[in-house]
Amino acid sequence: MTRVVVFLAFVVGLIAIMNLRKFETAKVDNAKFDFEKTKTANLKKQKEIADLMAPKKEVVEVKEVEEGPLVVLSTEQLVRGEALYKKCIVCHGQRGNGKKSQKAPAIGGQHEWYTELQINNMISGVRVNKVMNPYIKKLSAQDVKDLAVYISKLPPMGK
Repeated sequence: MTRVVVFLAFVVGLIAIMNLRKFETAKVDNAKFDFEKTKTANLKKQKEIADLMAPKKEVVEVKEVEEGPLVVLSTEQLVRGEALYKKCIVCHGQRGNGKKSQKAPAIGGQHEWYTELQINNMISGVRVNKVMNPYIKKLSAQDVKDLAVYISKLPPMGK
């Protein structure tokens, strides 16, 4: 027991000496504190913060934009993907922005490889999602690809 106490005292002493050496090498600045200079710098910073926080008074002209289709269906794959996505709208929404009430995540604009991987994992049982199982259990590999491509073309995360 004595050895442990001596060892701990030695370690504590070593740490104290190492910390005291830091004070020896610390640079000492004997410059006087200038209160007025510090006060001016502080007021300048406060004014800058107030300017940044102040509401902007610019008038922005809002133009009405005709809203077109969410996704331009330029290929057969996108047409098939849109048809398949109609079942997904119930939970994930028209734009793929998800619904908190359904606990459905935003999927719009998600990478197609990721969406395809997640759907395949749910089909194979690697990822369990009892709510989605009825919707995806009969999808073929091509259906999954078509759906993933369509979802990737939706506006990113419901924007």
